Parts: sequence; structure tokens; C-alpha cells
Amino acid sequence: MRSGTSLLDRALGVLLVGPLLAVFAMPVRGAAEPPDGWITFAGNPQHTGVSSAAAQPFEVIRWSTPVDLAPPSGDILIHYGSPLVTPANTVIIPVKTGASGGYEVQARSGKDGSLIWSETSHYILPPHNWTPSYSPTLALNTRLYFPGAGGTVYFRDTVDASGPAPSGQLAFFGESNYAANPASFDSTVFINTPLTADTAGNIYFGFRTATW
Repeated sequence: MRSGTSLLDRALGVLLVGPLLAVFAMPVRGAAEPPDGWITFAGNPQHTGVSSAAAQPFEVIRWSTPVDLAPPSGDILIHYGSPLVTPANTVIIPVKTGASGGYEVQARSGKDGSLIWSETSHYILPPHNWTPSYSPTLALNTRLYFPGAGGTVYFRDTVDASGPAPSGQLAFFGESNYAANPASFDSTVFINTPLTADTAGNIYFGFRTATW
């Protein structure tokens, strides 16, 4: 990262409009370097949506990419997930892949939008009217967590580089319990909030069961 230039100065203004993510080039004006990127839904665990770096005027669309590969016609009753930005200027984007569900997470260069890697999630939506937000989070700026099926959470390390990376699937009720009967958990336990990480790397999220 360049000294004296904030992450938001250097890379982007991120605008989510319908099923498209647009990234705007903005003029560089010296500002204090924030310690983190935009690492979670609405920027921080409190979900304030406020950046430590002042926004600059939007001038040029540098690149864009779809966040929904099968958008519905008519009214779009979907809360699209929040893109993340790492301190190394990698933009991590949750992408809806199917008409009624299906998600993947893409990592793209903040400079030009080129794809660095993508990971498929087996996340299953809870019963809903509006489609809820599918939002991953970065913990300690080094590990990405994103929702999976049955109340599980996937993780990936080395988020700024392509190629194989340490990854896995976790369950707050025990991985062995999930492995013993995944179909039962997949049909009854649903993560229904964005994931949030604290400064110690702990992960928080809401979930519901099919029986309440």
C-alpha cells in the first residue's frame, strides 16, 4: 500500500445498483491510511457504513461486474451482499448464481476487476419474502468466512492470491455432528444474517431453524 494514500482514495468507490457492482476511479488526494480495508457488511462490526477515509467525487467507472447471474424480471426484492475490500486492494464479492438461490464468492483486483479466484458455497436460503443478504466477512484481514448450508461456515485463507489456499468448513454445533447427518441440518438450520468478525477473530451471525 502506498504511504499517504488511503485505500478508498487509491482504489474505489463501490456502488451496488440492482444486480451490478460498479467500481469508480477517483482522484488520489493524500489522506491517512486506515488500518483495515472494508472487511465486513457495512464496514465494521457495528454496521455503521461509515469509512475512516473521506469519499471523493465519482469520475470514471473503472470496472463493473454482476452480483446476480440470474436476476429476476420485474421488481428485484433482494438484499444483495456487501462487497469487501482487503488492505491489499482485493475486492471480495458475493455473487448470486441461480434464480432462486445458489451463491459463490469472487475475489477481484481492485485495480482492474480481473478475477483472482472464486469459491462456491452450498448455502441454502432460509424461508423468506425478500431474499436476505448473503454477506461474508474478513477476520483479522487474513481469513475470509462465508455462509454455508446447514448453519455451517466456510473459510479461506490467502485471500489476495490465486491458486489453492487453506480452506475448510466449520459448524458451531460441531463438524462431526454435521458430517453424521448433513441433509438433516441443511433442511432445518439456516444462517439468516451477514457474518461479522470482532478484533479477536471471533465470528458472529444469526440463524433460524425450520421448527420455530
